[in-house]
Amino acid sequence: MGLILVMLYLLGCVVCGVMGRNTAWGFMGHFFLSIFLTPIGDFFVQIAGRPSKEIREQINRLTDAPKHFR
Repeated sequence: MGLILVMLYLLGCVVCGVMGRNTAWGFMGHFFLSIFLTPIGDFFVQIAGRPSKEIREQINRLTDAPKHFR
């Protein structure tokens, strides 16, 4: 029973890592953070976090486009 709980916890950590792969901390940062803070705590960190540099640049390009392209 204990092994199943550990496996479910680690699965939750992996899910948090996958969800955080496009953020500034990336997969490994959110994976290790979810190990220490619990996956629920890391989920709240992801809500408050910012997207990665590449995603921010894409957003800026879209918002800076001329109005006739929107």
